[in-house]
Amino acid sequence: MEKRKWVSGKWKEFFLWEASSGMEKKIFYAAVSVMMLYVFLMMVVNFLLRQYLLGTIFLICLPLGPYIMYLLRKKHKFNLPFFIFGFVAYPVLAINFYLNDGVEGTSAYVFILINLVMTSIAPMRWVFGLAIVNILFFVSTFYIGVFYPEVIPTNYPDKITVFIDHSITYLGTSLGMIFILMTVRLFYQTHKSRSEANEKELIVVNRDLTNTNAQKDKIIAILAHDLKNPLQSIMQTLEMLNETNDLTREEMDFIHAELLKNTKRTYSMMENILEWSSFELRGQNSRVREVDLKSLLGDTLEIMKSIAKQKGIALHTQFNANPILHLESDRLLLIVRNLVQNAIKFTNVGGKITFEISYDGNDTILSVEDNGIGISENQLNAIFQFEAKHTYGTAKEKGTGLGLHLCYQNAKKIGAVLSVESKEGVGSTFSLRIPGKLGHEIESVKWSTPSSL
Repeated sequence: MEKRKWVSGKWKEFFLWEASSGMEKKIFYAAVSVMMLYVFLMMVVNFLLRQYLLGTIFLICLPLGPYIMYLLRKKHKFNLPFFIFGFVAYPVLAINFYLNDGVEGTSAYVFILINLVMTSIAPMRWVFGLAIVNILFFVSTFYIGVFYPEVIPTNYPDKITVFIDHSITYLGTSLGMIFILMTVRLFYQTHKSRSEANEKELIVVNRDLTNTNAQKDKIIAILAHDLKNPLQSIMQTLEMLNETNDLTREEMDFIHAELLKNTKRTYSMMENILEWSSFELRGQNSRVREVDLKSLLGDTLEIMKSIAKQKGIALHTQFNANPILHLESDRLLLIVRNLVQNAIKFTNVGGKITFEISYDGNDTILSVEDNGIGISENQLNAIFQFEAKHTYGTAKEKGTGLGLHLCYQNAKKIGAVLSVESKEGVGSTFSLRIPGKLGHEIESVKWSTPSSL
């Protein structure tokens, strides 16, 4: 099998079937290779038949074959060997016709082969012209052979010589045509395979590009969704300061300190989101790490408390357990931000939200409970599906319908399960169940911090 592949490879290499050259060059090279063999055989036959003039002509033509092949393979030239071939082929054909028994000889076979070679490799604008030249050349020589047979000498000594000459010429012509057709077929198959491979690559690239664009659009939506409320809270505080003139120095200092803390926390959150976004766009998951939930969620919950306070809502946080988890922390932060922001959005002024973390022996459970407007049964059925439509909170806060869909998708990516229980007019509880626990609890005592109103 290996030897067969080696022979096949060498065969294709010799005939340029696997080279990067164009189809015309491959056809030309294959035709010249076959015609060299034919010229050599005819030289031998003519010398054996003592037709020394014709044998000498073939002998003179024989080195032109390797020279043309050298120009094609090594010098990468095409026009020069094309003109050499054309200017030599037709005069030699005329001499062969005259010295090789005219219409009784084998010139007709070679005329067909030469016409096929020339029209296959010539520029399209020359094809019809070359075909006309070949036809005129053939008709004129055969006209002489048919109507003036006395000017053409008879050189065949016997019938066996006629048989041998016609057989060799027909064989050479057939091989030339076969090699030309094989070259065309191989060229077509190679380019078809490449085209199919390129098409598959293009489909993959287009799919990746579509996914990247969709991912980029989603990340932009996340940035806008997660940063809008913290920035709005800071803006409202600044507007209050600008409109109020009766605050004491201590109150001003306290507000400035809180404003600075919230700004720093928002900036830190923005950095984390941007860093995570770059990993998402590159398709990397290197953000998986070991985290304790209290440390991870501390700044985010403080920002959420400030946002809740702006609306007059109490946000309580309860850490009944604080296990070390091994997960993509940025996805968990995204889920927590969206769940708490969603609770704030749909809770009335004076309402209450409880963020709680517990452990049931198997899973870590993060829950966000509110006493807001709740969710109808019809909405619950499609609560985690993405619907690109505007939603409005209890204070006419404008939303995109993206938040809960993002929570659900990212929960699946970290191996967690997100569920919801809700009753219209009573409130909602969203629970994120994260399977397993790694290591130990950093702090097992209950830790609770309500937001002050």
